[in-house]
Amino acid sequence: MNKIQLKRIIQDAFIGYIAEGFRAVAFDFLDTTIKIIVYLNRKPNEKDYEIVDMAVTEILASAPQFLKQEIIIEENHLPIGKLEAFKGWIFVRYED
Repeated sequence: MNKIQLKRIIQDAFIGYIAEGFRAVAFDFLDTTIKIIVYLNRKPNEKDYEIVDMAVTEILASAPQFLKQEIIIEENHLPIGKLEAFKGWIFVRYED
């Protein structure tokens, strides 16, 4: 599976799983680990982790080469252009 195919899988998995307060969602991968990074405009809560975990479950079902997951959810107020995109963006909210 190439990066474009993986990005489509991840984007499809996140449809309906972008919660209020999400500024951007990035992804990264290495061997058998998929990493999802969520930047928030507020402190993360339990519901944020539940929402992202549901999307990651869909990713793992569609990309069985990934055996492990890493989810990072952080409050970050840097301009979007200064946030690390890792291997790519899944979602980026427009901000003035």
